[in-house]
Amino acid sequence: MTHLSLEFAMDAAEFLEYQHTSRNTFDDAVVELLRAIAPRSIIDIGAGSGKYAELTARADLPESPHLTAIEPGESAAERLRSLGLYNSVVRAPAESLFDDPFFVTDLVIMGDVIEHMRASDGLDLLQFLVYRAAYILVLTPDAMPMFAGPGFFGCHNSIWRPKQFEWHDLWVFDQWNEFHLYLLRGYQAGSGPTLPQVVERVNATGCPLDTAGLRPQSVNLRIHDSVWKEHYSDGSIGGYRRY
Repeated sequence: MTHLSLEFAMDAAEFLEYQHTSRNTFDDAVVELLRAIAPRSIIDIGAGSGKYAELTARADLPESPHLTAIEPGESAAERLRSLGLYNSVVRAPAESLFDDPFFVTDLVIMGDVIEHMRASDGLDLLQFLVYRAAYILVLTPDAMPMFAGPGFFGCHNSIWRPKQFEWHDLWVFDQWNEFHLYLLRGYQAGSGPTLPQVVERVNATGCPLDTAGLRPQSVNLRIHDSVWKEHYSDGSIGGYRRY
């Protein structure tokens, strides 16, 4: 990201911090996902008003995770610090994570963020994070024009439909109208739950999506699994990913 683009990102973030419009469609589902994954560490990219820290508190996890906010807006970052919702608040764009290539985390959250990025930048970030996280949660609208404040990053700029995730081999998807949820299984597997275990637990709750009374729908996560598998002569199946 160039210096000029970074300044535009800061300006847009300052404008948007007072117009936080993160959709509530999947809020209850996110709480159930947090309970199923039980992360010990979370990085919230574009933390904004701290919504996902509040949802983490609602999940009432057995072990409180270490929460890190990545927020480019100066006033937003200061407000997040004053609220005390996060263990640490880093005032920086998402690309700052590239500066620490050795970090690992259980969960990365990008809520109403990735659509503000260039598609190529968002893809670069996701592919970097897959190597450093056990799970990546992306919530994003589709076909929803937005022009808010100064600079490129105050607008919706890129489209994230299932086709845009087919480079990855193990992820889940749910959708209501124009709002999408994606959960990618990263390579920092650790000893946590597998993706099928997470999906089974969350779907079993039958938790309703917030549809404002329109066309009621319960959470229905669907697995996309294109992990390479080899069929052996004894009838068994092997693969290089066990999670």
